[in-house]
Amino acid sequence: MTTAPAHKNLSDTRGNSLGIGFFKVCMRLFGLRFCCLFVWFVAFFYAIFDCKAFQAASPYLQSRFPEASHLKLRWHFYRMIVSQGQAIVMAYWLRTGHQLPLRDVNPQYREAMLKQAEHGFIMLMSHVGCWHATIPRMEAFDKRVNLLIQENMNEAVSKLMRGASFRIIFNQSPFGGLLDAAAALENHEVLCLMGDRLPDDIPTNLSITLCGRTLRIPEAPWYLSARSHLPIFIVFTIMRANSIDYIYMPPITIDYDLPRKPNPAVFTPYIEKYQEALQSIASDYPYQIFHYDITNN
Repeated sequence: MTTAPAHKNLSDTRGNSLGIGFFKVCMRLFGLRFCCLFVWFVAFFYAIFDCKAFQAASPYLQSRFPEASHLKLRWHFYRMIVSQGQAIVMAYWLRTGHQLPLRDVNPQYREAMLKQAEHGFIMLMSHVGCWHATIPRMEAFDKRVNLLIQENMNEAVSKLMRGASFRIIFNQSPFGGLLDAAAALENHEVLCLMGDRLPDDIPTNLSITLCGRTLRIPEAPWYLSARSHLPIFIVFTIMRANSIDYIYMPPITIDYDLPRKPNPAVFTPYIEKYQEALQSIASDYPYQIFHYDITNN
């Protein structure tokens, strides 16, 4: 058995117990709105002094805003950091039992998810908006939910994402967690994966194009769907001023029924649907896509 190595994560060195504790106290005393506004102040210092984070965000920002000057890119980076900080604040607010107005876009596809839950399915999430807020809503499925993710080595940040009733499968476990993920689907459970980012030291034959830039993406959701004959549901969570929109996309069912492992080309028409959906999000909500290239940082 092989175990995937621990991968660098930008949040491993961003955020500490003191800063997060401060926001927790402010949230109890002043509420969510104050904390979301205060993020603008904290993010200003990241935008000015965090050169590594700026370098990591620049490939996405330059592809999304190709005509922007260096100064304008700093402004775009500032807006992006604000959105990411607010996403963490809103996720913690929901995780601690508080409520927010939630709106379903394309609710018919959410209804399809609820009906499919009896047989299990794959939910494909992305590093978009308050993606953490997708997890608390999983309880509505009345089904065991498995989350295949990369472990966050920053304990202070990792604690914010704990406490919900779901099973975490880390991709550093044997065979990248795929054996546990496949077993979950065989048991007709729900499996959630991130579909839009992949560390450079993990091999893949799959990619998408976002704002003219090629991104390597995980193979797991597509191969697991073909293997289990279960559909993929794509969900995006978009932050509003004091609410969250859940955007549900039509389910993707991969038509493959051969005994051997599928050629990557089989997935092309299905991956293109995901690519189009993600490109639409980048066009409409450019600061709510959190893509960082930390290879050289």
